Amino acid sequence: MIIAPFATAKDGVAREAALFQAGKPALLLWQAEAQALVLPSAVARRPAFQAHLQQTQAAGYQVVTRGSGGGIVPQGACTLNLAICAPHGSGFSLEDGYRLICGALAEALSRFDIDAQTGACPGSFCDGAWNVLVQGRKLAGTAQRVRTTPEGRVALLHAAILLHLPDPGHWAELCLLNQAAFPSDPLLRPDAHTTIASLMSEAPNQQRSFPGALIRAAEDRLSALMLREKRAA
Repeated sequence: MIIAPFATAKDGVAREAALFQAGKPALLLWQAEAQALVLPSAVARRPAFQAHLQQTQAAGYQVVTRGSGGGIVPQGACTLNLAICAPHGSGFSLEDGYRLICGALAEALSRFDIDAQTGACPGSFCDGAWNVLVQGRKLAGTAQRVRTTPEGRVALLHAAILLHLPDPGHWAELCLLNQAAFPSDPLLRPDAHTTIASLMSEAPNQQRSFPGALIRAAEDRLSALMLREKRAA
């Protein structure tokens, strides 16, 4: 099975952390069954934010924290996650990491005649310079963590790709929590986003083929990086 199923987003985040700790070249394409909102642990620790978290949990929504920065991301059936664990030397920059994972997603989309770019998208959740955009709308957000080991450095690259928009209740809770966490940011807008379902609405077979295309594109880029690192050693 190409997509690893996890009961909860917490399980998926834990599996990514285990791969990151192992420090070996690895790919993981995963999806959680239960809905959740995933946010940086640094945001979750803010004293002024605790009441908002408690209200979200009381409303029945899972809240999961992650080690990387950024904003709040919806998880569940609406989101497909790609994680790449990439050991590398000092010549591999943060920008190189983002280019690797964004490039993998752009290549996979190109196989379905979809043109993607990178950039910010005000009004989207977890906005940043390394969003993957299609026609100016956000399809995926990316994040990265790097640690140093005795053998060198290891990057954990992550992309959260929207298969479809969260259901209305999940979206409303995301908006409330995001506004509480980042009050100076623009309000979230559904029309700032696009999805695999909408991009491939007339071709269900393409939707089913997309995960395979994505993992092949990621494998190609990770293999090329490992070959360059081996030659440079």
